[in-house]
Amino acid sequence: MKSDFICPKCHGFMSVDNRIVFTIKGKNNKMGILFLSPILGDYTYSSNPSFKINPGEKVEFHCPICHADLSVAGSDTLARVVMREEERYEYYIVFSKKEGERCTYKLSEKDIEHFGDHAHAYVDFVAASFLK
Repeated sequence: MKSDFICPKCHGFMSVDNRIVFTIKGKNNKMGILFLSPILGDYTYSSNPSFKINPGEKVEFHCPICHADLSVAGSDTLARVVMREEERYEYYIVFSKKEGERCTYKLSEKDIEHFGDHAHAYVDFVAASFLK
């Protein structure tokens, strides 16, 4: 099934060659590019080897096109993008910005799927923030 990942602000396409592309900002305002796996529950990523992200460190995720901050309102730990499947179904994908914290949520208007060992940490907040 083909999925596209889209910026919720500018609606630009953020996925290239089976990776989601982000600009990120770490501690000391160090900036870089991060490529994240598009498979929900797969937490592999790649970035420049000189851009070190320490365990537990939070990084800011931005759209590489419009540079919008992708943080979820009301949370300093979660970010979001839009996933479009088969060019017609859209979901919010919410994920942790903290290195090593494995939690991802796939949200439709009335349903939530969660992935990762730490998904329980924010499921109530995510449900309250996104479900109608």
